[in-house]
Amino acid sequence: MGAKRLSERDRAPSISRASLGDIKLRAVIRLLTTPHGKKGTVARLLAAECARSTRTVYRWEQLYRKHGLSGLSHPRSDRGVPQIYSAAEFEAVIEASVRLRRYPRSNIHREWKALGLSGSYETFRWWIRRLQVFGFVDTSSQRGELSA
Repeated sequence: MGAKRLSERDRAPSISRASLGDIKLRAVIRLLTTPHGKKGTVARLLAAECARSTRTVYRWEQLYRKHGLSGLSHPRSDRGVPQIYSAAEFEAVIEASVRLRRYPRSNIHREWKALGLSGSYETFRWWIRRLQVFGFVDTSSQRGELSA
């Protein structure tokens, strides 16, 4: 009785069952051990399994080649900084959003520096973009209707 031969995909451990910290490393190892001609197919499979884009999987490989294991850990630049603004700070963010909508060539980073808010630049930029896309709640009116 012959043993059933498993395909390479069936023999490889599933990335989706791995812990979050191992996902990048396991994806990179599978990508590094793949022959060059099959790399694109494997990268697409890994990306689908990790719920990431193919470009992200290639970027993980590039970071691993350049920096080793430390390249795969990418801490947020705003770690430890509060991501919630006070009411007064949020009013300033809304006003900045309106200013940046009226003058699209304005620099978001310059606005953030001028306001001197407690949150990070990434948080400020996120709020500006959301306010510009979805509108904002007009706090000056008693009814609190959505303004655009």
